[in-house]
Amino acid sequence: MSYQRYESLQPASVDAITGSRRGPVTLALAATVGIAAFTGLGGAAKAQVPPAKSAVAAAPASTIPTPAPVDLSKEHVLYMIGYSHLDTEWVWNYPQVINEFIPNTLRENYPIFAKHPEYIFNWTGSNRYKFMKEYYPEDYARLKQYVAQGKWFPGGSSVEEGDVNSPSPESLIRQMLYGNQFFRREFGKESNEYMLPDCFGFPASLPSIMAHAGITGFSTQKLTWGSAVGIPFNIGRWIGPDGQSVVAALNGGAYDKKIREDLSQSRRWFDRLEANGKKSGVYTDYIYYGEGDRGGSAGAESADWVVKSVKGTGPVKVIAARSSDLFSLLSPAQKAALPTYQGDMELTWHSAGSLTSQAMMKRWNRRNEFLGGSAEQVSVAASLLGAQPYPMAEITEGWLRFLPGQFHDIMAGTCLPEGYEFAWNDQILGMNRFSDVVTHGVGGVARALDTRAKGIPLVVYNPLSFARADVVEATVTFPGGVPKAVRVVGPDGKPVPAQIAGIENGGVKILFVARVPSVGFATFDVQPADAAVPAATSGLTVTKTTVENARYRVRLNVEGNVASVYDKAAKKEMLAAPARLAFQYERPRDFPAWNMDWEDQQKPPRAYVDGPARISIVENGPARVALRVERTAQGSRFIQTIRLSAGGERVEFADNIDWKTGESALKAVFPLTVSNPKATYNWGIGTVERGNNDPKKYEVASQQWFDLTDTSGDYGVSVLEDSKYGSDKPDDSTLRLTLLYTPGVRGSYQHQSSQDWGRHEMVYALQGHAGGWREAKTQSEAARLNQPLQAFQTPAHAGTLGRSFSLLSVSGGDQVRVAALKLAEESSEVIVRLFELDGKPAKNVRLTFAAPITALREVNGQEKPLDPKTTGTTGTTS
Repeated sequence: MSYQRYESLQPASVDAITGSRRGPVTLALAATVGIAAFTGLGGAAKAQVPPAKSAVAAAPASTIPTPAPVDLSKEHVLYMIGYSHLDTEWVWNYPQVINEFIPNTLRENYPIFAKHPEYIFNWTGSNRYKFMKEYYPEDYARLKQYVAQGKWFPGGSSVEEGDVNSPSPESLIRQMLYGNQFFRREFGKESNEYMLPDCFGFPASLPSIMAHAGITGFSTQKLTWGSAVGIPFNIGRWIGPDGQSVVAALNGGAYDKKIREDLSQSRRWFDRLEANGKKSGVYTDYIYYGEGDRGGSAGAESADWVVKSVKGTGPVKVIAARSSDLFSLLSPAQKAALPTYQGDMELTWHSAGSLTSQAMMKRWNRRNEFLGGSAEQVSVAASLLGAQPYPMAEITEGWLRFLPGQFHDIMAGTCLPEGYEFAWNDQILGMNRFSDVVTHGVGGVARALDTRAKGIPLVVYNPLSFARADVVEATVTFPGGVPKAVRVVGPDGKPVPAQIAGIENGGVKILFVARVPSVGFATFDVQPADAAVPAATSGLTVTKTTVENARYRVRLNVEGNVASVYDKAAKKEMLAAPARLAFQYERPRDFPAWNMDWEDQQKPPRAYVDGPARISIVENGPARVALRVERTAQGSRFIQTIRLSAGGERVEFADNIDWKTGESALKAVFPLTVSNPKATYNWGIGTVERGNNDPKKYEVASQQWFDLTDTSGDYGVSVLEDSKYGSDKPDDSTLRLTLLYTPGVRGSYQHQSSQDWGRHEMVYALQGHAGGWREAKTQSEAARLNQPLQAFQTPAHAGTLGRSFSLLSVSGGDQVRVAALKLAEESSEVIVRLFELDGKPAKNVRLTFAAPITALREVNGQEKPLDPKTTGTTGTTS
């Protein structure tokens, strides 16, 4: 099983786009001409694509239902959203959901439909509909009739009602892509809204992600559970970091609300509608009613009252509505008049612990996110070269295997332990499927490369959309047995820094520095050698207490802590005190896996991981040097490897932990020499600034990195991570990355008192930088950490591509990155999704593809065409 990450690449050939864009943009390159007409690259055959697909997908007719016309500027209109909440796993698991809650949801609604033609039921999650189709085909056939009649609406647009803090932006786009795709294919209907009634906080990036996917509305009721920013409005516009927005219904009320009155006569609701209208001129609101958390109907008695209210004669006009209706009805002018909010909407208590709970689930989810992207990239390359058909079914299977695990209780780490037996299995199956696709795809590309070698040929793959030189790890089998040393020759015929790192499963684990083009592949020749090359030849040194490369000098103290990180380029000490692993006392009053309490955060750490330490040199060669520190504390065992690579711009901490500690969060504490009351946190799309810990924000979320740059702007330090989402900032100069979380339990959820006990591996890093994080290219450094180069042993042969190949590159600076590169779902076009990273316009951006681009258009995240002005072989995005 292989579930690793990948990185950078370089240019290839001709046509391009130039543009200026702040947010995400997805381009469709017309592949009928671009791929089918392309037989070059050394005479490779035409790419094989699924024959049923058209060259360029026609713009599909909208399948979003049209709501009844209402004058929201005059009438007081209350949209009632009939719904039942289902926790697909929580204090139960999939078998009980499939055996009990799924059939109940179907069969409890049917008699209400028969009694009340006006009753409309909304239900989310294509994953749950797949259960219906597979296990209850007769009921499912009946359901399809109700959907066709407009009585049952497949809402929410997504695969699952997922967590939105841990999944990447690309995952969230895929939730909407695959969710609505299922609804269109099965029912001929889709939604324009994202429905998350029960979710543990919402990132500032989410409006931009939704808008990019063609979603125009969002609803929740969870902000009543201790939102750090309150409830910004009932109905308004939530604006993302790139200025795109969605209409948001933020105060939908409890999703299990029971209706026991004629709402048309309700003075309370009339007053709320009146207050909304006075702010915006739109006299409306959006309210859930129904059952939870086991599915079912919206409730027979509540349905009786809602229908009475619809027929009522009071001043409130009540509409039994589809979840999409309000968002479809609002005019552009009405949307523009709504109150606005921009920023995070995270919860104070009910998300702090969930950012770290169930560490393995979060780790494997991130592996799948990157493996899925790599599988698509290499498959586009292999099909372009005629090596194999694009494996659409296998790739889709991989995504739909792990995306359901982003359901909010599963991903947030708040399920029963038994639930993770199913969720982990799905994650592993997804990783295996993607790994198989990657291996076969790289093999297809390798067949066109020149892999002739004196020793063992390796093809190294870089998934990132910029060329890079990084250390790659590979396990190589030598026919003559284990050599004394290795010599590795790059595609240019020159030797690169290389060393033997150990023996693994009968193979030789080697490290070497590989330079690989953007979204590219390069051939390296691994040869046995008689003598190892000293580390000093690459500017690396290591002693029992120090590691050093051209950029950093790192010193350990007798306790095994990193006492000093000196940035030689900036002539700056980064640490004000030793970096340590701290045990923070955690015993929340309620909901232990979800919560952390402010009172506990006021206490000093209950203990630290200190000596006695066993320190040893474990890597000493021209590619990388490393020290291993072994310690025990509070019943847990810690093996920490501190390492520096040749040419490396970060100090890596690779932790292997056997965790058996309770009532604690394990935090990596970095007391820094820079000072600023605010730090910057990455959301994948956009960043946010947050202050020091306070009673409402004391454990906060980010993805891949966060940064503290001194108020002078002269110097800063970024913390990079490969699978951790929670952190805190106790003062102006200290950052703490939360690694593990096992809370004390006061009453319910006793099983959570030992959650995450067991073996864990993680990598995080420090990156010092002159100036701010943009100048430091922190985004790129975090991508390198998360998606390392990957090597594949291959047969030796001649090849028409030469010794390296780049599928695609983006020039014009490090500001724009390829987030996805895949075959379109409904045509043979190639989809390229671009993100702007710095939060400012990107100009003169040039996209270079390995085949002539014969047509180009902009599409949204669901791959639906946007403004046709971009059609052509080149275009300017705006």
